[in-house]
Amino acid sequence: MTNLTETIVSCKSCDLCKNQTPLVQKCTKADVFWVGLSAVKISNSQDIPLSPNTNTGKLIHSIEFFHPNKPFYKTNLVKCLPLSNDKIRYPSSKEMACCITHLKDEIQLLKPKIIFLLGKQVSTFVMREFGDMEFTLNEDFEYSSYTIGNTMFVPIHHPSFILVYKRKRLQEYIQGIEKMIREMDVKMVDAPVLFPQSVFNPKLSGIISLGQYN
Repeated sequence: MTNLTETIVSCKSCDLCKNQTPLVQKCTKADVFWVGLSAVKISNSQDIPLSPNTNTGKLIHSIEFFHPNKPFYKTNLVKCLPLSNDKIRYPSSKEMACCITHLKDEIQLLKPKIIFLLGKQVSTFVMREFGDMEFTLNEDFEYSSYTIGNTMFVPIHHPSFILVYKRKRLQEYIQGIEKMIREMDVKMVDAPVLFPQSVFNPKLSGIISLGQYN
């Protein structure tokens, strides 16, 4: 991973590299990928994509917490920070196209078994890049997977959308994601696996256990 990390950090494919050093998580193994849209402003050079310092990262961490033996990897479609007049903006399609090569390299190197694509923008771009496949984001969080090679690609709602607009249904959202992780394990070992439920609460460091997920 060291060579790939160095390649990403030193990338000059577009002007976004002038805003902030690209964010990359150092990792040697990953069963599960989380792919966000782009980097956020950081104050610590050791920070990682989708950091627990953000609400999105806290929610992701609350799901990871109950899978301590499963290696997770967090990344962004666009590794750098898109700015306009010093304000964070959405990356352009050209900027996403410049950076998709890094995501492909991450997938090829780490060989994840499942990739969660966070939000419609990321899902649309990545799914088109890997096969121009149609997808829907089910309003009841009954998510679908699309197998490419040995990897399940799963478009899901962005955590920030859930936290702002669907907070009352947060537990359903988490269960939808955990169901897909369980499906991944069933495909790996051909046997059902039970996982604890979790509820996200920013005021309580993001994690509450609610017993077994059936």
